[in-house]
Amino acid sequence: MEKSPHGGRIVVLSSPGVNLMSSPRPFYLMAGCGKAALEYLTRHYALVLAPKRITCNVVIPGITKTKAWKEIDPTELAERRCLMKEVIQPEDVGAALAFLVSPKARFITGAFLPVDGGLMFV
Repeated sequence: MEKSPHGGRIVVLSSPGVNLMSSPRPFYLMAGCGKAALEYLTRHYALVLAPKRITCNVVIPGITKTKAWKEIDPTELAERRCLMKEVIQPEDVGAALAFLVSPKARFITGAFLPVDGGLMFV
């Protein structure tokens, strides 16, 4: 990426659980620690790599309709927890990722972009 005339892009996916849970939850220990470390590492690399025109950002998807929701329908959860009252589609997360890796986002680095339908406010 350093040798590219356009620089480079690093975008990582995190989780709203890192910021939503005000106190630790036993079921989220390893995932929460891992995501928090990933977010910190991304900020560090945003600082270090910016002079080389390499941007580093975090996308934080909310309740997204994926195959992981096997046992329950996430619709009811999204209606209770999200301001926009609906489940996010994978394409919505993909659009945020596509933007951050595009030339239009060349001056965005160290950003945390929630794609969560307002989950962080509830």
